[in-house]
Amino acid sequence: MDRHSRFNHDDGNILIISVVIVALLVATGMGFMSWVPDERWDSAYEEATVQAYFLAQTGVIEQGLQFLRTRTPTDLPQGVVYLPPGVVPNVGMYYNTKIVRVSYLGQGSVFQRTDTYDVYSTGRAEFANHQLGNRRYGEQVRVERTATMRARLRSFANYMYLTHHEKTRFGEIIWFWTYDSLWGRTHSNDYIGLEYSPHFYGPVSTSKDHFIYNQPGNIHFEYPPQFNVPLVFFPMEAAAIRAAANPRVSSQNGRLMIRVRFEPGSISFWQYLKGSTPPELYQEDSLVVSVPSPSWGACFVDGDAEVYGVVTGCVTLGTSGDMWLVDNIRFEGADRYNGWFEEDDMTHMLGLVSESNIIIRDNWVNGRENGRSSGPLQVNRHSIIINAGMVALGESFTFEHQNDDWELYQGPTPDERGIIHLKGAVTQYRRGYVHRSNHGTGQHDGTGYGKDYHYDFRFDRRPPPYYLEAVDEYGHGLFDIISWGELTPSRR
Repeated sequence: MDRHSRFNHDDGNILIISVVIVALLVATGMGFMSWVPDERWDSAYEEATVQAYFLAQTGVIEQGLQFLRTRTPTDLPQGVVYLPPGVVPNVGMYYNTKIVRVSYLGQGSVFQRTDTYDVYSTGRAEFANHQLGNRRYGEQVRVERTATMRARLRSFANYMYLTHHEKTRFGEIIWFWTYDSLWGRTHSNDYIGLEYSPHFYGPVSTSKDHFIYNQPGNIHFEYPPQFNVPLVFFPMEAAAIRAAANPRVSSQNGRLMIRVRFEPGSISFWQYLKGSTPPELYQEDSLVVSVPSPSWGACFVDGDAEVYGVVTGCVTLGTSGDMWLVDNIRFEGADRYNGWFEEDDMTHMLGLVSESNIIIRDNWVNGRENGRSSGPLQVNRHSIIINAGMVALGESFTFEHQNDDWELYQGPTPDERGIIHLKGAVTQYRRGYVHRSNHGTGQHDGTGYGKDYHYDFRFDRRPPPYYLEAVDEYGHGLFDIISWGELTPSRR
């Protein structure tokens, strides 16, 4: 009897346990069945989110960036421009694509560019809602994301070294070689010649499909070189500088040489008759006009000009003829031995734009007759400081009296004139010599100047006043991509 009762009691426990297990299995199964649609919904949502983001990027590139890249600098928007929507078949669409000109950079600082644009576009993707128990089962779920890109119009000042032709008029390649170290962006529309071991610490690009090498050594590229990039167009005139110039000084159809002397607080324009004995530097006696150094302005000389002095303010000087550098062109506050300055502390800025050549005059202060032999500290007897962004639209940045066989004047052997201490940038239609092997007695001497070139990185934020924009052969602006991003829903 006791055994029978015990068996009945155990059967009851087993029944209860079985019911509990069955209930747990049913609950687990129902939970799994519920989890599977949830996971499916989450996967579909994530897929649509990725699609929406890339649809937004498509709108930014195919509409926004394409709009900017097909406009001339004078035709770029001054406010907000809305662009049409687009559809990517079987994926979704983008809409609300707009371009907004950025006008608040730098809080009034002249070193911040105003030709900067933000591009926005919203991508939309959809998926079917198959979540069980959802009252919107079977409907399309819409997912949106908004992408943004900031782009900036490029100018000649964004290049430390920019050329159209790498060869001279005589077909000679001017090589980058071991003693050349460039710290900013370098570009040529032509084949770039590399010899021995030059060093490029900034981006290097060419519109051709390869470099030309001559006994290459350990060439250093901080960034992978770029080939087949768009041509940078070189205009024949500096139209913006001409239009904005105040004053504009005439050489009387080339009869006069105009001498431009920068002084702290002013710019003076002097003149003397071409062919006569030039007056001593800093002792001119035939003043044309003197103007205060502008906080942001331009001056222009119709003809040739000699340029030198200590620069204050922010100004670009243009010439229709050759621009002769007759002494240091240095910012007030820059080192008087090499022109060095801390960019964050410097408020002055200079552009030198010639529609012909920019030429270092062969005179005593610039190292005439082997002036470098006078010693490294005798800077008033050799070398030249240039604090400027330079553009030679017609030909080259080069130096006078290169001791070629056909020249009437022949200097001593050697004829080393010092160092070009450049803190700025160089653009030239045809690359010019700054050092030759002429009158050389050894491997490292000859005629001309060594190079001490440093990029003024302020130019990457803002070029000198009325500087030339970088455009392609159709006149369309070239742009640098500054940043990519995405707006959160609260900012859309």
